[in-house]
This record gives sequence, C-alpha cells and structure tokens, in this order.
Amino acid sequence: MNFKRIVGIDAHSIGLKQGGNETYIRELLRGISKIEHPDFEFLIFLLKNIPVPPFLSKKNFKICRVSKNSFLRFVFELSIKTYINKPDLIHTQYHLPFMIPCPGVVTIHDVSFLRFPEYFPKDLLLRFKIFLPYSIKRSIKIITCSEFSKKEIINFYKVNPEKIVVIHYGVSENFKPFEVKEKKKILEKYGIKNPFILAVSNLQPRKNLKRLIKAYLYLLKNNKDNFQYSLVIVGRKLWLYKEIFEEVRGLDLNDKIIFTDYIPEKDLIYLYNLSEVFVYPSLYEGFGLPVLEAMACGCPVITSNLSSLPEICEKAAILVNPYDIKAIANAINEVISNNNLKKFLKSEGLKQSKKFSWKKTAEKTLKVYEEVLYK
Repeated sequence: MNFKRIVGIDAHSIGLKQGGNETYIRELLRGISKIEHPDFEFLIFLLKNIPVPPFLSKKNFKICRVSKNSFLRFVFELSIKTYINKPDLIHTQYHLPFMIPCPGVVTIHDVSFLRFPEYFPKDLLLRFKIFLPYSIKRSIKIITCSEFSKKEIINFYKVNPEKIVVIHYGVSENFKPFEVKEKKKILEKYGIKNPFILAVSNLQPRKNLKRLIKAYLYLLKNNKDNFQYSLVIVGRKLWLYKEIFEEVRGLDLNDKIIFTDYIPEKDLIYLYNLSEVFVYPSLYEGFGLPVLEAMACGCPVITSNLSSLPEICEKAAILVNPYDIKAIANAINEVISNNNLKKFLKSEGLKQSKKFSWKKTAEKTLKVYEEVLYK
C-alpha cells in the first residue's frame, strides 16, 4: 500500500519564456529532483505540448497536462484535476485554483501591482486584485523571496507574519565566470559591438529602462569621443513597452542601443561574462534574480537602492537612487573607469552569489510542505 503524500506543483510557466516566474519554478523543481524524499511523490502540472524537462523524468514525478489559457486553467482545470488526482497539497505562484480539496501553498514574489498600479495592464491588475486576496486567505502557508516582500504582503493584506515563510531564491551553477572562446560569434549573433553595458529584464515600466536610456545618453554627451560603449538590453516585450522604443527613437540612439529580446540561458551567461558592467535600476523587486546571475559570472553590478535589492546585494553592488538619472550615469562611469573598483565588485559579487543556491531553496520549500502536511 502506498502511503506517500502527493504534492501537486503548478509548473505551467515552464516553456513560456516568462523570466523570473519560469526560472523560479524550473529551478525549484530541479532542486527538488536532486533531493531524496521517500515520503513524497510530485504531481507536476505542465502545459500541453511542452517537452518534459529531463529532471522531471524521475519515477517520483508524474506529469499532468493543463491548458495555456489562464482562465480555463485556474478556474476549471486545476480544480478538476486536483479532485481526480487527489494530491495532499497544491503549490502555485500567486493564484490558488478555486474549490481545491486539499491545503494550498502559494508563492508570492512581490506585490508591485499595489505599489505601481499604473505600470500594469488593466486586465492583469484586475486579476491580481480579485484572485490574490482569495489565494492569501485560502493558503495555509505563503512563500516569498525576501524580508522586504514579507513586509509588503503584511502591510497590504494584514497577514499573520507566522503564515509567511521567507525563502531566498538561488542562482544556477551554470552562471559562473569563464573565458568566452566564442566571443566574436556571440557578439555577431546579436549585433553587439564591444565594449558594452548590459541590462537584463522584461520590457515593462517597473524595470525603469527609460531612465537607464537617459543615463546612457548623458554619458554619451558628457564623454563624447572617449565613450565607445554600447548599451545592450536583454529581455522579452512584456507590457507597456512601446514607450521604451519611442524613447530610443526620440533620442536618436537606434545605432547605440541593442535590444536582443529573450535569449537562451547559455547566451545570457556569455553576455554576463563579456559585459563591462551590469545595470539593473528597477523601481521595485521582490528579489531580483539578474543581479545574482551577473555577480555569479563575475560582472560588476549597479542596481537600485530600493525594495529588496539592498537586502540581496549587501555590499557587493553599487546602489543608486533609480529616479536619479545622473546618479545612474555617474555610477556607470565610475565602474568602467576604475579598474580597482571593478575588481572589488567582481570579488564581492562572486562571494555574495555563493550565499544563494536553488538546493537551499528546494530544501526549505520541502520543509514548508512537511509542516503543512504533518503539523
């Protein structure tokens, strides 16, 4: 007789090139797959037509296919399929399905839509405002990625602090410093000229790319012939992104700024290793995975002094006011012109990134499952 507990995990974001949400669930599941847990079996909700990742092919993982349509998936499919498959617990990101017959754990990365509602499409904003309060109330435990996010959730939703578990996310072992032998090939693939400044984020207003572009223009104007750096922005178009391209056209920077769109992880690691400095001036982050990825590759980091970023970076990055265009520009100039500062940031960044691992994330998440199931 099988007395194993079944844990259902919603992994629909795998394969959608979603950035942080996809990275989180993929690397969490990869971490769980490396840990022997004889008491658990895992029911993984994966989109139809998405190949099963190799790490989900272990015998204690069962795949259950769901629709790409978010309304259909959350309102009907996940509820029906939890009744059919009878998991003892279900874990989702942001939204728990309705009428589930088991305890729920929900991961909430941040509540940026409450701080910056003007930066979100109206339909997405409405969905968050309707479904998230239900998920928070219905869940037994809430997982979030930083002390900052925990405080925000408590502040907006008046949640009992004991219900929220802070579990820092990790950085994949693939992100590391190395000599890029295919340097010319990679740069030509994306039309990049050396040297370059790198930014990695989805294209949306919260990421503050318009001010980064203006800071870049400030550097061009004030350094003239001495400033030969291009600006490379990696990330897919998400929402309200047209203003970013209009800014580039309006400032006549089309030949200086390269947008690569989403790129494979292997190529991203190359770019982290090849760039002179990584700039992440986001206005609000629950965690900020790209800053850790850059640090793990030995790339000097400049980021915002707001939200969770000081908590995650500590002294391993230059922290700037993201609303101050001149401060962003001066920080970039300081890093690219000071080799000692570059070496310091590289050394501190490598040390800081080693504090975070997906193995730790997986171990702590499994403890949350145990607490919910065996309390």
